[in-house]
Amino acid sequence: MDANFLRILGALANQGVEFVVVGGIAANFHGSALATFDCDVAIDLDSDNLQKMAKALAILSPTFRGKNPPILFDEDMALKGGWKNIYLNTSAGILDCLGEIKGLGGYEVCRENSVEAELGDFSVRFLSREALITAKKAMGRPKDLLTVAHLEVGSEFDEK
Repeated sequence: MDANFLRILGALANQGVEFVVVGGIAANFHGSALATFDCDVAIDLDSDNLQKMAKALAILSPTFRGKNPPILFDEDMALKGGWKNIYLNTSAGILDCLGEIKGLGGYEVCRENSVEAELGDFSVRFLSREALITAKKAMGRPKDLLTVAHLEVGSEFDEK
């Protein structure tokens, strides 16, 4: 796994943020070799969890993607409420915080359909292979369907 993604995940995990890794990083965890250029997480969007996220990411200078001039995501911003998704640039790369995953639902459903794994000195939850396949099929974009093909081939090898 990319060292920058590890920095993001480690910062979140060490602050006790409630999240599940989804998207390309979860696909890589389950054996896909496809490159990913962002870190996608399903996250509990309640204000306490978002304040923890803001504290965790402070060392990575998080700003909202697509805003010029950049707008910092900090504890005050976390308290504004009404979030559905939060798209950030950080000094360690892109972080997409998603309140709902197409084909699955919100954070709680993702957590119920996840597995925990140790990543050095911290642990995180990854969306299960089956749930990730469901989500990727629901997204239906060519890159998602290619990921599904990779994940399904990987599951065939697991069964043998």
